Amino acid sequence: MNQRVGRRVTIRLTKRRTTFDRLTFRRQLSVFFLITAVLTMVFVSVIAYAQAITELKKNFKIYTASILKRTKDELETKFNMVENTLNFIAADYRLQPLNHQDPLLSQRNLSKLLVDSINLNNYQVSSGDRRRTQNLIDELIIYGDKKDDQTVMISRRDHFSVYGIEEYLTPDLLGKAREAQGRVVWSEIFYNQVGARLMRNLPTEILREELNQLAVIKCITDVKYKTTTGFLIASINLARLSAMTEDIILGKTGRLYLVDQNLQILGGKDKSLILRQIPLDDHSLTLMQAAQEGSIEGKFNGEKSFIHFEEIGLNNWKLVGVIASQEFQTSAGVVRNRILFGGALVLSVFAAVGVIVAGKITRPIQNICAFMQQVETGDLSLRVHETGSIEIEKLSQHLNRMIEHLSHLLDEMYQEQIFKRKMALKMLHAQINPHFLYNTLDSITWMVETGRREVAVELLESLSTIFRVTLSGGRDMVTIGEEVEHALSYLRVQRIRYQDKLDYVVNVDDEIKKNQIVKITLQPLIENAIYHGIKPKTNGRGTVVILGRQVTPDQVRLSVIDNGVGMSQEKVVELKEALAEPEMNLETEGKGYSLINISSRIKLYFGREYGLSYTSEEGVGTRVDVLLPNERKL
Repeated sequence: MNQRVGRRVTIRLTKRRTTFDRLTFRRQLSVFFLITAVLTMVFVSVIAYAQAITELKKNFKIYTASILKRTKDELETKFNMVENTLNFIAADYRLQPLNHQDPLLSQRNLSKLLVDSINLNNYQVSSGDRRRTQNLIDELIIYGDKKDDQTVMISRRDHFSVYGIEEYLTPDLLGKAREAQGRVVWSEIFYNQVGARLMRNLPTEILREELNQLAVIKCITDVKYKTTTGFLIASINLARLSAMTEDIILGKTGRLYLVDQNLQILGGKDKSLILRQIPLDDHSLTLMQAAQEGSIEGKFNGEKSFIHFEEIGLNNWKLVGVIASQEFQTSAGVVRNRILFGGALVLSVFAAVGVIVAGKITRPIQNICAFMQQVETGDLSLRVHETGSIEIEKLSQHLNRMIEHLSHLLDEMYQEQIFKRKMALKMLHAQINPHFLYNTLDSITWMVETGRREVAVELLESLSTIFRVTLSGGRDMVTIGEEVEHALSYLRVQRIRYQDKLDYVVNVDDEIKKNQIVKITLQPLIENAIYHGIKPKTNGRGTVVILGRQVTPDQVRLSVIDNGVGMSQEKVVELKEALAEPEMNLETEGKGYSLINISSRIKLYFGREYGLSYTSEEGVGTRVDVLLPNERKL
């Protein structure tokens, strides 16, 4: 029949340990500090980089605006000088009767006046180590208003770029000059074809700048007759406008451009863009047309750029500064690299400090762990004295109190075990003494009744010896000599009782008789040999042999041998298994002194390696060996 046997299954739920969990506490702290430092530095670097970018953009705008402001002021100053020059000449009374028969100035003197006035607009520019003189005005021209005989006077006849300029002085333009009521009028850009024919041998780029011109016109009025006598015209070509802006650099590669009210480039470094609409994206163009000044992040020639512009009030032109975003990104990259370098340096310092701090924090814990490993070996006299944080000091104090308490508990348990052993022995003694007393007194009574008084006396003397050794002043341990004397007294009593069945032989070396042994060890073994070995024997006399000698430098062996009926191998195996563990059984159930208790007493006093060992053969006899230490001082 199959029987189902129930088992208790224990399931241990263990949290799966990560790689981080397998690190030492010091490394965990170091990793924690490092991650914290990295996250902090990343956060701070991002914030710093964002603020740096904001400040860079702000500085770019301020820098560009400052250059534009300065350049705009210079341009307005020069434009004002042009207008002031025209106003100054027009106010000269000698030009009033320009259409009269007898003018106050000759042609020669008038030409000199115009040249001198042009020179008033000279300004110095630096080019490398040299300084050169430039002038915004290309030429000053007087254009008479007499319909049948319009006079055109040019101050410098060798200046071919202004030849034929009267063809571009349209009635509408002159009408605006008349209606300006003394104010100066700026014309649109026009290309002088007459000058082109005279200067056709020059390169195209030079011609484009020299012959694309504009006219600044001032109406000359005869104050006396309140009539218009002519027009004073300052010719300005694009070459002179470009000269004012082309050498100005914003940052490393940024440039300035002068554009008219239609956002057409009039001057700049890139000559290919002259007279073309400034190449901005549509959104930037719309913003620039709608505002007088501002800053835009747009595209110039398809490239992302920062664009700043300001309007020139005299003619509604605009000065535009353009810096490629790449240049800004380069500067931003320098800032980023510096932040990263600084962050890496700070991170390295922080990591080093973190490792040092982690070591300082974990060193007391490591010392405590090492201390606990020493305590695990069984040395409870150790105490830990770690200092550091309040928690470490408290932990040390608690560990010391725990170890001290554990030591007290172990001492109490040890004393309790000793007490229990002693009580067990005393209980055994209390059990065995009435047993021996009953058997012996019964024999003495029988001897007296049969008239064998001498034998009764011998029995009484042996009984006295037995009780003297048994009591032994309350001691649990006696010498082997005393234990052998106790065994001989017992054998003498038993031989008297079994005269026809029992002999005995005792052979114990004198050198071991002073060794210690748990008292009443041999007597129960002899009793067991007589009652279970020799007494059941049906033929012949039985013999009990007691041997004792030193078998090794550390061990002594006592043997009790009988030639009785012996035991089966099954009983021998069963007995050996029962003798293997030091367990005392105080319930003898009338069988006398338990062999298991004898072995247990020896193991409890001397150690598990000592005790009883049995060999027996059925029909041959039994041998019991008592293995003891060579010396035991108690």
